[in-house]
Amino acid sequence: MASRRHHRPPLPRKDHRMRPSFLKLNAPYLAAIVIEPTPELTIANILNGEHEGAEAFMVDIAAWNPDCLTKETLTRLFHCCGRPMMPLCYRSRNLGADKVSDDDRAELMIRCIDAGAAACDIMGDLFAPAPHELTRDQKAIDKQKKLVDRMHALGAEVLMSSHIYNEYVPGDAVLEHMLEIQNRGVDIAKIVVSANTDDELIEAFRTTVLLKKSLKVPFVHLCNGKFARIQRYMAPVLGAALTFGFREYTAHATGPQPIIRNARAVLDELSWHQDY
Repeated sequence: MASRRHHRPPLPRKDHRMRPSFLKLNAPYLAAIVIEPTPELTIANILNGEHEGAEAFMVDIAAWNPDCLTKETLTRLFHCCGRPMMPLCYRSRNLGADKVSDDDRAELMIRCIDAGAAACDIMGDLFAPAPHELTRDQKAIDKQKKLVDRMHALGAEVLMSSHIYNEYVPGDAVLEHMLEIQNRGVDIAKIVVSANTDDELIEAFRTTVLLKKSLKVPFVHLCNGKFARIQRYMAPVLGAALTFGFREYTAHATGPQPIIRNARAVLDELSWHQDY
């Protein structure tokens, strides 16, 4: 009897029509943040996270050894399940991400799209670091817009994010910030601020509703601080497109994000998609 030969299945063809989409998900949805030191652990986390209720994935590839960031490995990652995935490589993240130039960071995102990523997360101050992670430098803004156009031409969606850690920002200022992000041609706008008092939490709720009424693109509005967890549960109810969670807490995955299975249970109980 002839022996059976086991072949690795061929990599999927690049077809923009087959690429998963964040924009086509039934909003609001639950996305898992995955921060693992190796591609193998990353894929295992994604598969387990999908089983526990995650509908999409934000993958922090800054946690990997740079030698792992090959086209073949990235393709295996972005095709390990049918859920949309978005790589991120923030300047301030772990394991030396701050040593990567912004130009190299942009090219890494393009490599991820070429390997099958549904979308990319780019910083609002990419190419010109600035307070509140939103550059006002016109040359940098023009460069960002060209990058967004390039990503769209490759069939991917683009999220632009700003993280304003440990600082309260009132709603009107958040709206102005998010309108500026929207004007750069992205598909999803994201901002993270803080809420540490009762009044700040109430303002955060008002801000989410304000963004829902004012923005033309889906948005993510999250808080850190004392009231982070409750704000992250309520934001999708008030108009945010999604909220985030971890599959489990680890040395690299800490912070205000809830655990996916807990978030899934709470958010299902809130009956997101039912009007009363």
